[in-house]
Amino acid sequence: MSPRRPHPRSRHADGDDQAPRPADEGPRPPERRVYRSESAGGGRARRSEARAAASPRPPRRSVRRRDRSGAKGSHTLVWLLLILTVLAGAGWVVLQTQGGGEESPPADPAAQADDGTVEQIGRLTIPEGLRREGIAELIGSETGLSGERYLDLTAEGARGRRLAGTDEPRSLEGFLFPATYDIFENTTVEDLVDQQVAAFEANTADIDFGYARRRNLTPYEVLIIASMVEREVAVPAERRRVAGVIYNRLRNGMSLGIDATVQYAVGEWKEELTVTDLDIDSPYNTRKFTGLPPGPIANPGADSIRSSARPEEHDFIYYVARNDGTGRHYFSTNADQFEVDVQRSRANGGQ
Repeated sequence: MSPRRPHPRSRHADGDDQAPRPADEGPRPPERRVYRSESAGGGRARRSEARAAASPRPPRRSVRRRDRSGAKGSHTLVWLLLILTVLAGAGWVVLQTQGGGEESPPADPAAQADDGTVEQIGRLTIPEGLRREGIAELIGSETGLSGERYLDLTAEGARGRRLAGTDEPRSLEGFLFPATYDIFENTTVEDLVDQQVAAFEANTADIDFGYARRRNLTPYEVLIIASMVEREVAVPAERRRVAGVIYNRLRNGMSLGIDATVQYAVGEWKEELTVTDLDIDSPYNTRKFTGLPPGPIANPGADSIRSSARPEEHDFIYYVARNDGTGRHYFSTNADQFEVDVQRSRANGGQ
C-alpha cells in the first residue's frame, strides 16, 4: 500500500506552496563602465634673463613680480587645457551611449546611478517547490518580464538533456533554483534563467552523491526524489525521513503512491484529487506505476536535495499527514499500523 494522505497537500489547507525560505541571491549583472579620458600638463615657464654688463641690475623684487605673473599665466593655460580635455572626453562618452544600435541600445539616464552602474528596479523571490509554470506566472505578475518567454527557454531541449545527463528529452524543471534574484533595468528572461541554473550548480556543488550512487541512483534521480520531498514535507526535520521512505519503497519494488506526482501529471496542485485524476495514464502517476517519475515535479531547494542524497536509514515504508496543525507525519513500517495512522489523521480533522 502506498503512502496516502487525507488530502494531497496536507501541509497547506489551501494547496498553496510554502512560504519562501531564505536563499542565496543570484549574481548581479556586470557594471557598465565609463572610461574618462584624463590629461595632465603644466610646468613652470622657463625664465631667460639677459644681463647687460653695462646696464645696472634691476631690483630683485621687480624680477620676482614678473616671474609670478608668468607662472600665473602658465597655470591658467594648463587649467584651460585640462577642462577642454575633460569636456571632450564627456562628449565622446555621450556619443558612444547614444549610438549603439540594436546591439547596444541607448542608455536611459534615469537608470544610471552616480557611479555608472545599472539601476536595480526590483527583487524577485522564487520559493521552493514551484514548477516551471508557477515561476512563469510569478515572473509575469512581479516583474516586467515575459512568462511565456520563460516557459519557452525552460522547455525540453539540449540544455535540459545536458543537465540531466540523459539523451532523452528533458526540460529545466528541477534546475531552476529557488532564491531571491535582483532585477535590473537591463535584466532579460535569458539572464534570469542563466542565473537560476548557475545558482543551482553553485548550491549543489558540495553535495556528496556517493550514498545514492551506491544504490544505483544518479544525481538527476536524486533531484527527482528531492522534488517530491519538497512538495511533501513542511517540517525540515522530516526531509531525510521522508526521503528514506522513498528509498525503501524503491528498494522493495513498491509504487511510491505520492499524490504530488499525480498533481503534476494533472497539471495543477489540486487540493482534492478525483478518482479520474488518480487513474491518469501518465508516467508521473506514482500511484499507478512503480519507480521514479521521469523527471522532477518541482524545483527544490538545496536542503531537500542534500536530504535526498543522504536520507535517514530506517524501516519505514508508509507515512501520512497528522492533520493536527503541526505539519508533521505519522510513519509506519507495516500496512496495519498505516491504517491506524490514517484513522488518527482523520480524527485530527482530516478526511
